[in-house]
Amino acid sequence: KHGINAEYGGIVLVHCGASDCAYTRSLRRAMSEIENYLGSHRDEVVVVRMKDHPEESRSYIRDNLARELSRFITGSGKVKLSRTDNPVLGEAIERNERLVVTVNGGFNPRRPIHSLRQVESYKMEGGTDACFSVNEMVHRLTSDPRAKYDYYPLQVDWYHAFGLCLWDLAGLCDGTELHKLIEINREVVKVTRRPI
Repeated sequence: KHGINAEYGGIVLVHCGASDCAYTRSLRRAMSEIENYLGSHRDEVVVVRMKDHPEESRSYIRDNLARELSRFITGSGKVKLSRTDNPVLGEAIERNERLVVTVNGGFNPRRPIHSLRQVESYKMEGGTDACFSVNEMVHRLTSDPRAKYDYYPLQVDWYHAFGLCLWDLAGLCDGTELHKLIEINREVVKVTRRPI
């Protein structure tokens, strides 16, 4: 989710659940950190997907997103925005267009800011007693009619509906639950011929 906040001086990125937000920072700060990372990791590409914004912030975001990303558009920073929303990795690295930004919400963004297109596993929030199986996650991704088109990335939403109980999410950090993501990917590749 993203919105505006006077304290941060511009667009703010947050990661929110049903009742609380677990992460917040200004878009400017996040982009500076991403720029520094990409400046020292020349073979990496970062994809930023912004979605689910408060309605009252729509016009501000529409009017100011390009301005906040201007150094990546003009190429004055360490890296440029990708001209395509699904670049070929080697070509993106060669052109130094290693940052892809997508946004939803009917903004009709113009290149190099792209419309968010993805197939998501998210349907409802998980919980300590509402866990989702690997098979359910695979079904959610592969049954979407858009899954057959390679320009729709297949997105596994880990925070609430990854296929884990909430108490198992910490296991993603130390790798103890990573096998579920590997299994989801293996099964999705069998059906769609492309990875999550």
